[in-house]
Amino acid sequence: MKSDPDHPMPRADAVWALLAWAAAVAAWLAAFWHDWTIPLLGTDLRTWRGHVLVEAREAVACAAYGSLMGGLGWRVMGPARRKGAAALALWSAAAWAGLLAGGVFWGGMALWMLWVLGAMARHAGRCREAARAFLTRREDWNGAFFLLWLLTSVLCDAALLRDAPPGWLPAADALLARLLTHGVLVGGGWIILMLHDAVVPRGVRWLGRVVVIALPLLIAVNTWLQMWWGKGMVEMFGELEVGGRFELERVWAASGLELTPGTVLGVLAVLAGAVGAFGLCGWFSRRRGWRVSPLWLAGMAGAAWMALQVDQMTALRLKERGWTWWERKTYPRRMTWVEPPPGLMSYEVAFHHPRPVARPQALKTRPDVFLFMVESLRADTLRPDIAPYLCRFRDEECQRISESLAASNVTHQSWFSILSGQLPVYMSEARQEKKLALLPAVLKQSGYRVEVRMVNDFSYMDMVSGNFGNPPGVDVMEHVDRESSENFFKVPEREVRMLKRLKSAVEGRAAGGLFAITGMDSTHYNYKWGARFTPPFADYEENPMFPMRPSADEVRRIVNRFWNSVAWVDAQIAEFMMWLKAQGRYDDAIIIVTGDHGEEFKEEGSWFHGTKLNESQTRVPILIKWPKNMGRGPEVARASHLDLLPTLFDALGCEKVLWQDLPGESLLHPPAGGRSIVMSTHFCGKNGEALLLKRGGTEAAFGWRNFWEAGVPATMWLERVEGAGVENWPAAFPDLEKRVFRQVRAR
Repeated sequence: MKSDPDHPMPRADAVWALLAWAAAVAAWLAAFWHDWTIPLLGTDLRTWRGHVLVEAREAVACAAYGSLMGGLGWRVMGPARRKGAAALALWSAAAWAGLLAGGVFWGGMALWMLWVLGAMARHAGRCREAARAFLTRREDWNGAFFLLWLLTSVLCDAALLRDAPPGWLPAADALLARLLTHGVLVGGGWIILMLHDAVVPRGVRWLGRVVVIALPLLIAVNTWLQMWWGKGMVEMFGELEVGGRFELERVWAASGLELTPGTVLGVLAVLAGAVGAFGLCGWFSRRRGWRVSPLWLAGMAGAAWMALQVDQMTALRLKERGWTWWERKTYPRRMTWVEPPPGLMSYEVAFHHPRPVARPQALKTRPDVFLFMVESLRADTLRPDIAPYLCRFRDEECQRISESLAASNVTHQSWFSILSGQLPVYMSEARQEKKLALLPAVLKQSGYRVEVRMVNDFSYMDMVSGNFGNPPGVDVMEHVDRESSENFFKVPEREVRMLKRLKSAVEGRAAGGLFAITGMDSTHYNYKWGARFTPPFADYEENPMFPMRPSADEVRRIVNRFWNSVAWVDAQIAEFMMWLKAQGRYDDAIIIVTGDHGEEFKEEGSWFHGTKLNESQTRVPILIKWPKNMGRGPEVARASHLDLLPTLFDALGCEKVLWQDLPGESLLHPPAGGRSIVMSTHFCGKNGEALLLKRGGTEAAFGWRNFWEAGVPATMWLERVEGAGVENWPAAFPDLEKRVFRQVRAR
């Protein structure tokens, strides 16, 4: 092994060196692609299949392993290096072609590594000399970019301190810990870059620089997302990919953003700027004559690591538990074994999971049931100047409900809870089973015709198959997937056309026995209305891009646009209700109007929804008009989406066994003495509050690891509690044992 990594080699050897390098990279990527666990170590190369961001990170790591292995192998194998390169190339090609099983593949890789180790043993003296030369030789160093990388990382973390708990001294210590952490990360990263340059062929060294250039940029983007959206890239992409697939086109469309030439040019300009910054820093560093050895960098990183351990052990003793846990949640990149206890208290937990079986019911009555699901409908939009019809409908005809709350802060989980009566955490199970949900299943088996109409693509998050089965088990299933001809029309036009088809369905059959689910979507960002509709608020934002730090006027104009979209949907529902009355089908029908979730306009620092289980994102109207002979029903203090299934089953005369163990209550027979409300989500942003309990003035919020994976946790911790003590919060929720949890045990 030559001590000088830049020692010239014959052209033929350079080609073979490149082949050895490429073969090793291809071999590791083949193992990654096939998801072959490394024997003995038990290491999975793909820890989260389907998460594009995590998989990209892991693919880069695998490529880096292969790059270092291939470059090092070529340098130490001596006269047999060409045979080794050819053997590895054939082996990786066989792996990609699917000719090898995982165990066979790793067996061959182990033999190749033994070959490399044997070569190193035979040339131990030269290897030691080359290693010493690499560690001690001072190389030209892009120290300016090193400092830029370090400074960017520390400043980004400092920006997140704006949301820290009170106390300047803990904040200063947190900033010191971040400086030490990034000293370890950046120093270690630069040593790996120097090693990469030392062993790989000249022609591919630029790949290491690409990774280094990208890292500060990714850190800045991640921090921007946390400040703007309340969640980082891992959480955001994890939420969008629950279910194991990532479809960029659909996610982009769901965001309401438009992919324009300007957007593409902006991204390209940022990338070009990052490359330019690296080059400019390199020029400056060369002018200054900066040189460094890997050994010096290792000493610096090692000193930072040791100081960090001391700092973290001290902080664990001196800081409050809430402060150390805030740091752990906010800064996931850590270089310490010191792990603070999560939350305020930790628990082992088993959720109550009733599984009622749908079966035909001898219903005492079969009124038409119309369920309108309105996207992002906040309860406080039901005002005479915004939604005059729904406001009168609520006040004059519907059951009196003082406060009503969604089951979640995202569409797919709220729809699931309404149609199944189950807690949102169980949607992951429904997505696997792909069966008709309990509410439509029971009504269909009991003689109802079930028709579902939605104006957007509801295969998003498996909403169609998870709620209605695959293939759908309903009589009509309309939604606008990418092949639908309805894509020709804009969302408000689709709603008009959808309601016309609903009218035709009503006209085509006798009264009674129709369960019609209708999804209205104009109120989704970016908030739309029909071309001929005159919006009630003329001063609205034409292009409602969410600014990170908006002025009060910017917020007002975006809110006005949202209100205009609500007014449009209000007019659409009003027109349909008037038509029902004209058809003589209104008085005897059950009509329910609700929002899937709310919408936040920076009330607690976030835009949109899917970041917090706060009032802005979960307070929705639940409007229920009963048949005329039932009156308006009893007055209810607090209701939830989870109550709709029990209430409908109760009203129709279904067996109580269908809903008696579910977390919701029948609003026709509300419990005396109040009740607890439960909401959960896997879109909870950086505050980590994935489950919220409310009863009276008491709130308790909980989190668990990897909340974005949308599973059912076995352990959780208390993030915050208001109106009760940390130790005695269970006493404030006496009805949870039967409705939500089978067990909650402090750890």
